[in-house]
Amino acid sequence: MTQSAVSTRPGRAGSLGRMPTVDPDHITIAYDVYGADDVHDANRDAETILLICGCGAPAVGWFGIIPPLTAAGYRVVTFDNRGVAPSSSPPAPYSVADLVADTLGLCDRLDIVRATFVGHSMGGWVAETITIEHPDRVRAAAFLGSCNVATAWEKAITTVERDLARLDCDLPPLFYATETLRYLPNSELQQDAVVDDWLTLIGDVPVWPNPGRLGQYEACLAWSLDSTRTRAWPSIRVPCLVMAFEHDIIPDASHLAPFTHPVAVADALIDFLASGSSPRHP
Repeated sequence: MTQSAVSTRPGRAGSLGRMPTVDPDHITIAYDVYGADDVHDANRDAETILLICGCGAPAVGWFGIIPPLTAAGYRVVTFDNRGVAPSSSPPAPYSVADLVADTLGLCDRLDIVRATFVGHSMGGWVAETITIEHPDRVRAAAFLGSCNVATAWEKAITTVERDLARLDCDLPPLFYATETLRYLPNSELQQDAVVDDWLTLIGDVPVWPNPGRLGQYEACLAWSLDSTRTRAWPSIRVPCLVMAFEHDIIPDASHLAPFTHPVAVADALIDFLASGSSPRHP
């Protein structure tokens, strides 16, 4: 499979524009809606896909996936989680439960009763929790690079990132860029043009506020250390798609496949949703 170009933001013609919404806890969430004429048209609930970002990731990362989804007839909602500008960055700690409340609060604000929830990395944990605890809100779900039991290595990395954020020091922007790029496959890291494109894209994203960094790392670490969360998996009764990228259906991909292989990921989502797949029961 040919390597995809770094995702860039699509034209705004299909978007209702970036608009803030405020939940009952006064957390402002910035979001975009694509592929619909009326954001409050309740009759479009069946066609709505919410894309939930991973730790520290801005909504700009989804922009390579949006055009194929809207071309297939779906309305797509992207948003920046609490802790990522321009959304609010309240004091840490945060929890996955907080992010779930933000996501469902956004759905309520947009009059979305049911939707397909697609989460990448930490966003997959949010989608997973919504699927388990609020199945009436879920038409289908997809967990991208997220539905796993954390390894000792992953726990160590998250702990280091959390402890570094606790120092509350100003690190060079390039540090955060390289933190992101380490998730690329080695084949892409050896291509200077690809790396330069990524550094340019990341450089255009607003600086990640430290309260947000610490808050999201706290949420990730707490989730990673929770050994009981997998017990609820057998209770899921809505159609779910689990994608592992490198070891799954997208060759030469990595943890950042939604950004490096957006069309392939979008095609897999479209095929899944079009198939009317039934959930697999144990």
